[in-house]
Amino acid sequence: MIQTIQIDPRQLKAIGLLAPKQGQRYWLNGVFVEAMRRETRLVAMDGQRMGVFRAEKANQLGDDNCVGCILPHNVIECVKPVRGKFGCLELRLDTERLGWAELTHGGTPFEFVRPDAGYPIYRRAIGPHRGSGEPGQCDPRHLYDFHRVFQALESRVAIDRGGVYLHHNGTDNTRVSLYGRKDFVGTVRPRKADGPALLFWADSPAPVARLDAAVLAEPA
Repeated sequence: MIQTIQIDPRQLKAIGLLAPKQGQRYWLNGVFVEAMRRETRLVAMDGQRMGVFRAEKANQLGDDNCVGCILPHNVIECVKPVRGKFGCLELRLDTERLGWAELTHGGTPFEFVRPDAGYPIYRRAIGPHRGSGEPGQCDPRHLYDFHRVFQALESRVAIDRGGVYLHHNGTDNTRVSLYGRKDFVGTVRPRKADGPALLFWADSPAPVARLDAAVLAEPA
C-alpha cells in the first residue's frame, strides 16, 4: 500500500540547515519526517541543538496513525525553487517495500533508499515553555544556525524586527522560538562553563591626572 505524506518545501529547506551532514551517528544526517493524518512534522538535531516544524496537512497513511521517515541530504538538495517558487512536495512510502521511498517535487520524482535506522524520540528533548529564568551560556554558533532558519523563511522586514528568542533555563535544555512563528520550536543545550572571567581591571576607577607642584611654581 502506498502512503502519501505532504511536506512544506520551504520548511524542509529551512530545517535542513540544522541537520548535520557528516556526523558519526549517521541516522541524524538528514531530516526526520513524522506524519500523522492531519499534520506533518520535520525534525533535525545533532545532540546540541534541535528544531521542529509542524504544518497542517492531509496525509494518507492507511491504517497507520503515525509514520516516520528520514530524508538524507542528497534527497533534500533535489528540492529547489523554480523562478523563486517551490512546487508541491510529496513523500510516498510503500508498506510492502520497507526500504523504498519517493520524494516528488513539482511533478519530478526522486527515488531513494530509506535509512535503516531509528530516530531519537525528539519530544523528550524539547525544553519547557517557561524555563527557570536563569541565563545560560549558549554556543553562539548554534544561535546563528537558528537565525539562518529564520532568514530562510522570513522577509527582510521581519528579520529586522526580531529573530531568535531563548526561554532561559540555566544549564538544562532551553527552548528556542522564532519571532512570529507559531509553527516552530527549538531546543539548545547550554554550555556548562565555570563562569565568566573576572576582569578586575575593567572595574578600576579612572586615574586622575596630577601635575608636579614644582612645575606649578615656575613662572610663565
